[in-house]
Parts: sequence; structure tokens; C-alpha cells
Amino acid sequence: MQKVYLVGAGPGDKELITVKGLRLLQECDVVIYDRLASFELLEEVRTDCIKVFVGKEPGCHSMDQKEINRLLVEYGKKYDNVVRLKGGDPFVFGRGGEEAEALQQAGLSFELVPGVTSAVAVPECAGIPVTHRGMSQSFHVITGHTGDGRNALTENYDMLARLDGTLVFLMGLGNLKEITERLMFYGKDKNTPAAVIEKGTTREERVVRGTLETIYHKAGIAGLSSPVVILIGETAGLSYKKEKKHSGKLIGITATPHTAHKLREALEREGFQAVEACNMEVEEIREAEQQDKLKEAFFRLEEYQWILFTSPNGVRIFFERAKAEGIQSLGGFGMKFAVIGSGSRAALREYGIEADFMPTTYTSKNFALEFVKQACPKEKVLLPRAKQGSREITRILNEHGFDYEEVSIYDVKGSLCADKEALEKIDCYVFVSASGVKSFFSQIQEKVPDYRFHGKIACIGQITGEEVERQGFSAHILAQVSDVEGLVESIRKDYAMP
Repeated sequence: MQKVYLVGAGPGDKELITVKGLRLLQECDVVIYDRLASFELLEEVRTDCIKVFVGKEPGCHSMDQKEINRLLVEYGKKYDNVVRLKGGDPFVFGRGGEEAEALQQAGLSFELVPGVTSAVAVPECAGIPVTHRGMSQSFHVITGHTGDGRNALTENYDMLARLDGTLVFLMGLGNLKEITERLMFYGKDKNTPAAVIEKGTTREERVVRGTLETIYHKAGIAGLSSPVVILIGETAGLSYKKEKKHSGKLIGITATPHTAHKLREALEREGFQAVEACNMEVEEIREAEQQDKLKEAFFRLEEYQWILFTSPNGVRIFFERAKAEGIQSLGGFGMKFAVIGSGSRAALREYGIEADFMPTTYTSKNFALEFVKQACPKEKVLLPRAKQGSREITRILNEHGFDYEEVSIYDVKGSLCADKEALEKIDCYVFVSASGVKSFFSQIQEKVPDYRFHGKIACIGQITGEEVERQGFSAHILAQVSDVEGLVESIRKDYAMP
């Protein structure tokens, strides 16, 4: 059944979307999103999902509301599941009512999914309650401008000035001077506490505090920009927030989902914000020649003394393919297992096997150099790995006379997750493989040819760094230890995070 969902994305922090909103986003065929919906949420959609940006900025509307309504109807008729992702809540100054009317008039099935409104969440996350016992028994949400093209304000400032509760203005930065002057004109005490919160709940959040008389001047000095939430009332003088250390840097990750998840968690623990810039999908090799080679290797497992794994993906795919061939355990074949690093070792442990060899430094070259000292050239080696695997390993095995068999069992291909607007916010790009570097720059050239690459580049190892150089750039940060933890530690040190 075809359906359009008007989903509230929440106030900015990607984790403040509702469980239902997130589920719908992960399942949809099309997502139509705006500037106020966290672009990081786009990481959650399927790789084949169509992304349509209809963002608006003050004085620079990329698409008017009528055109957005038309697109909703057009996509709603064509696709089964369409998500209209809107900042905050669709019905709190989000023009969700107009979009619902358009869908209703077109005879389309639709559903409204509430979102956490910035009117309450942004002050709360900044440590300001909109109500407080004995101080504010109510709060009032007012638009800071109307949609008639003249940024006209409400005419009820005489009533607003008499209210004892907290006044919350949304979308009012451009009219802050007029808002404060009108409230004072109608009798609001000039010493009433006031606060302006810029980009609340996000890494770019800034809070400026003052009084009704001084807040316009202070916000101007700070150079605040939209979106902001303006609070006027006694609670605006409160602060129940312990500031945490934060780098203010946005890190763009290019990795497979499993590694990207580990990187994001590690970076966020260190005070960074992380998003996926390019999603790397692991695809099993379906070429008949390579599949036949792997089946033959499974049939002759007792001939191999060593199996070498160069990635966690290789470990998991190899064992799953072995299981599909009826091999439930490799324990009875007597071979040993070598892994390139801690990630591959952890993946091997998932199958109840402890690695017999792991190099002191997790690079392809060092892996091969240390392995040939550990093993005997007469021992036969099986090397199941990525199609674009490093040639350093096979070169060194050849030089030392090893009898080995290489089988390509998977390939890694990338798809750009972020649009130009999102990419421009990234301060540092992180790459964990040469194939990731190739995919990212190939996708940039294909999908965002006018994008001017900027920011630092961090790489997990030397081979990845060399591929960056082949693309015409420099690796500013090279991990001292070639694993996720080592890469994050190198980024932390480069940005001098305590």
C-alpha cells in the first residue's frame, strides 16, 4: 500500500528522532528532507533510497512550499513508502498542515509521526527549563516571523508582555530587535532574563545570555546565525547543564558498516561528532572462476598448513561460505591461522578460533615480512581476501618461495552518503582502506563534480595513505597503530584533545 509519512526529525541531534520515525526512515523508498532535519539521519536510509533535498534558508529558499507539496504528491503516487522528514515536529511551525492538506486533496494515504519540538528540547538540552515551580507555570511558543513574505510579527505583544510564563520564539533571529523592543514597549521588565540558543542539541550549539534589554546586542556581537530558539522569562536565567569537552570537529567516515560503527563510537567517546561520508558495501565475489577456486580449496583443506586473513570481512565471509559447503568446523584440519590485526583476530574468535600469528604492526607489508619469518616456505598457504587486496603480501610470499593460493572472495564498493551541503561541514575525512579512498573520490567526481575538497585526511595505514596521494591529496594524519583505536588516537592527538 502506498503511503506518505510526515515525520518529525526532532531538534537537531540525530538521536532525538522517535523510534517509529527512525524505523520508517530505514524502510522508505524516498526521503524528502529539509535543512532543519539532521543530515546525519540520511545514513539510516537504504542504499537504494532516493534522497530529495527541499531545504530552505532565510532569504534563500531553494524550493517554495507549493513545489514541495507537488513533489510529495508526485513521489507519493509513484513509490510505496515516502518519508517527508521535517525538523522538529511537523505541526509546530513546520507547515505540516499544508502538506497534509495537499496529500489529502490528492487522495493519497498519509500518516503523521510526531517529532520532538525544538521549542522545548533545545532549551532543555542547553540546561534551561521552560517551566519551573514557583518561577514559570506556563510556556508560550510564538513564531518569530510569518509566511507572508514580509517577516511580519504577531500583533499581540501587549498580551505577551503581560504573561508570567516563558516566551519561546522560533525562527526569530532576524526580528530579535523588534521582538525585544515591542515587549519592553508594552511593559515587560527590561531586566527579564533572556537567552538565544543557536543550532541547539548539535555539536555547533552556542548559547548567548542576557536580559530583554541587552540580548539583541549580545547576540549581534556573538554573530549568531539561524536556526535559533529565543527564550524570554525568568527560567532563561537558569542553567542546569554541565559543559562537556567537545572538539567541535565533524569527522566523515568511509568504511564498511561494521567498521564504521566501531569508528563512530570511538570518535564520539573522544568528543568528536562522526558521520558516514561514503558507505562501503561488502559484496561476495560471484565470478564462477573464483567460486570454483574456493570450493576446490574447501575440498582440499587438509593440504593447507596456514590460512591468512587480511580483514574481518574476509574472516566472516570465508567461514560462512565454509558452512554453506557443509563444513561446520575447521578445527579438525590441523592448519594454523594468521591475521593482519586485532579486528581480524576478534572476528576469528567469533568462530571459536584463536589466531596463531599476528604481526606487531598492522600493515600489509609488515604482516607479510613477519609471517615469512614465522612460517616455513614448504608450508602451503591459503589467502582468501578482497579482490583489491594489497600486492605487498603476494610479492613478499613470492620472494621467499612460499607455495600459496590466493582466492578473491569479496569486493568492496562505495556509495556517497552525504550531499554537497553535508560534505562542506566535514572537518576531517577518515579512510580505512585503499579501496575506500578510490570509491570516495570516484563518487565525488561522479555525483558532486563541483565540490571543492577541503579538510584534513586521516588514514589507517601507509597503503591507504599512498592511495590518497595517488588521488592528488595528502594524508595529514597517519595512524601509528593500524587499527580503529590507533586511528582514533592519532586523530585525537592531532586535534590536541585532552
